[in-house]
Amino acid sequence: MKVCFFGTYDKNYTANKIVYQGLLENHVDVLEVNSEVKLTALIKKEDLNVLSLLGRIFKKYRIFAQIVKNWDKLKSADAIYVAYPGHFDVLLAYPIAKILRKKLVFNPVISFYSGFADEQGILDKKSYFGKLVKFTESMIYKMVDLLLPDTPYQMEYFKKTFNIPSKKIKVFPIGADDKLYKYTPYKNTGKKVNVVYYGLYSPVHGVEHIIGAANMLKNDRDIKFTFVGQGNTFQENYDCAKKLGLKNVQFFHDIPVEKHPEIIEKADIFLGFLQKHPSVERIIPNKVYQGLSLGKVVITADSPVIRSVFTNRVNMYFCKPASARDLSRAILDLKKNPRLRVAIAQNGHKIFLEKFTPRAIGKTLIGYIKEIL
Repeated sequence: MKVCFFGTYDKNYTANKIVYQGLLENHVDVLEVNSEVKLTALIKKEDLNVLSLLGRIFKKYRIFAQIVKNWDKLKSADAIYVAYPGHFDVLLAYPIAKILRKKLVFNPVISFYSGFADEQGILDKKSYFGKLVKFTESMIYKMVDLLLPDTPYQMEYFKKTFNIPSKKIKVFPIGADDKLYKYTPYKNTGKKVNVVYYGLYSPVHGVEHIIGAANMLKNDRDIKFTFVGQGNTFQENYDCAKKLGLKNVQFFHDIPVEKHPEIIEKADIFLGFLQKHPSVERIIPNKVYQGLSLGKVVITADSPVIRSVFTNRVNMYFCKPASARDLSRAILDLKKNPRLRVAIAQNGHKIFLEKFTPRAIGKTLIGYIKEIL
């Protein structure tokens, strides 16, 4: 099988690397037609102004030169896979796929409409622009032969919100890069634990509840909290920790991404989503898979989508969403029960190996492409 990775995708973006690596590990010939545009976050209302968006779109259409240069690659491929961020790249890939009679596959990773409105809170759904974003996103999804949301609950959201036919949509988990997030057998049977938050400071992540838990546990010298990453709620959470005078927290927010693994691999407990939010009900974030890949105990908010894959206190630890008190209780329980930590860490990594490695992800995608060829 030959699959053409197409678009202005960021080659270093986690989801793209996982799929690319997974296809190679399953002996697929991966061709590339790429005019790379480095991923930059859209986290402020100003990022959604017309001039800013037009500038981003203009950068993407530099790929025309690569299309001409690599036309033979496109002709030889069995399927064209539009990588992230590729919503606008689909508009270019669609006519190419039609001309060459190729199947078009798109992994959106996120919904811009949901992400901007529900998670970032920077888009008004009722505004004309909000309605335009929804219409455009729906049109893009209907152009492809195969759309790949990451969970069954996200799939149902896409079908209902964007009116996508069931026959062209399949569940495709994000997984984690096991070469970057390297597994180390969990062996800490002591009382000291390092609780790590890793990722973007998006409102949907609920970092304020971690700060609240750290405040409740501030007198326990055996528990420390490590925060790694940046985002639009970083400053308010950082300021809150300083205002509370918390000595049990440490922030790493201005260090290169390549330095992150050596910090987060020292975790005992890895945190996922902690907010109460519609997106939490249907999405499993990268950080959950990354924690499993590392072989850590993952605590995340209890939700339907989490319960559909994992089991509480067996391969993951659930806590009540938006509850600093319940999060602190969960951390204390794991601190006092080192054998439970070891068991959850081992079982979590086992399910990761079965379903969420790049090899497993690649195998899933190959099966889906074979179905539509």
